[in-house]
Amino acid sequence: MNLIDSKVIQTELEKEIFIDQSSNIELTNFRYPDKNFPFYEVMISIDMLRIRNNEYYGTKNEVFGIRMSEDQQSIFIFETDKQNIFALKNERERLAAIELIEYILTKSTQFNQLVTTRINHLKQANVISTIEIKETKGTLELLERLLTIQSEDITFPRQKRITA
Repeated sequence: MNLIDSKVIQTELEKEIFIDQSSNIELTNFRYPDKNFPFYEVMISIDMLRIRNNEYYGTKNEVFGIRMSEDQQSIFIFETDKQNIFALKNERERLAAIELIEYILTKSTQFNQLVTTRINHLKQANVISTIEIKETKGTLELLERLLTIQSEDITFPRQKRITA
């Protein structure tokens, strides 16, 4: 029997289950430092199974962003406008989401394998123009740093307080 790694976020209405498979993780929207934007940035989307009333309720895609300083020492998780992993979550649920993100970035072998595969593809890419070379170099630097993130490197967003 092959057991798979999974993480569960218990919300008030349902269980959101992340199964640690590379097909459930996607890296998109890479940015790298330039004169107008001094950060590395990538969006990570994860597919979550939903269980409500002990029955399968479908899947949902949740997203969080990673922003790194130019020197790659400061790493911030940020909330996205759409499909935000922190949306509509109370403090306990937010802590579970933070634990999940930390797991993906620091312990998930599938995430590391996905990043390594992406690095290998980029290194073999046939880039010609200066823009392509710059983009590829920036993306490679970001991906290589993703492989070495430790829990203590990560800063998470604070809960936003809603005031009337």
